[in-house]
Amino acid sequence: MKVGGRRGWPTLELLALDLKEAWRFPIPELLAFLYVFFPLLFAPTVRAAMITGPEARLLMGMNMASGLMSFITFIIILKNIAYGLANEIRKGLLQTYLTYPIGRGRLLALKVFTTVGVPVLYVLLGIWLFALVNLPELMAEHLGIFLTALAAAVGWVLFLSGLLLLIAILVRRGGPALGLGIGAWFGLSLLRTFLATAGGITGQEAYWHAYYVLSPSTALEDHYRSIYFVHAGPTSPFRPELWQCYAYLASHYALAASFFAAALIYFLRRFEPI
Repeated sequence: MKVGGRRGWPTLELLALDLKEAWRFPIPELLAFLYVFFPLLFAPTVRAAMITGPEARLLMGMNMASGLMSFITFIIILKNIAYGLANEIRKGLLQTYLTYPIGRGRLLALKVFTTVGVPVLYVLLGIWLFALVNLPELMAEHLGIFLTALAAAVGWVLFLSGLLLLIAILVRRGGPALGLGIGAWFGLSLLRTFLATAGGITGQEAYWHAYYVLSPSTALEDHYRSIYFVHAGPTSPFRPELWQCYAYLASHYALAASFFAAALIYFLRRFEPI
């Protein structure tokens, strides 16, 4: 018990230090305001939307909520990981943290929580609040769909965050890591656009399968889509089955987990501070 206590205090100390550095005023307050403001801003649009099918309407509302929220949150994660963490490595701060008696695995988990976990919690709470304010009946009636769509909404943020973490640990410098992170973000966005466009032109399902793995939320939308569902970009010529939507989502999270796992393995076995 005493050993666990001694190890616990340094962990809490580093956690408090990380939270203070990564979430200085006014970032938490601004995010809280925005995520409360969005439900009120889009409330008239969601309630007036003429979309047949309760599932499609619920997904449309969640898509409106998650789009801008996820974008803002990812910008913060990009700053915290690609710039903040990489600069900590360059300045030797991470080397100081490694002298704490908490182990490398716990240190990296702490960094992931403060740089990724906290922003993801903001997104989850923001989407939940949006649905609670605008679509409470649909959320309660289709709770399974809501939770699945919620997981799909944060999946893309986690996918990019894992890639950014791996880049930051490998590059170890803030500027290059930030540039590579932005490049990876745009590159993956262009890849998704290419897959959807190629699938729309050729009609080959292989392109759409790959696209849905990178965008599981779109797979859910296409599964429940109606003739009134406004969908930007090419539309899949086939509707994925619900079990396929779950498979796309699981594959998406598997890819995201592989990035985090690769970063952890490298950090534990080969990483040496500059």
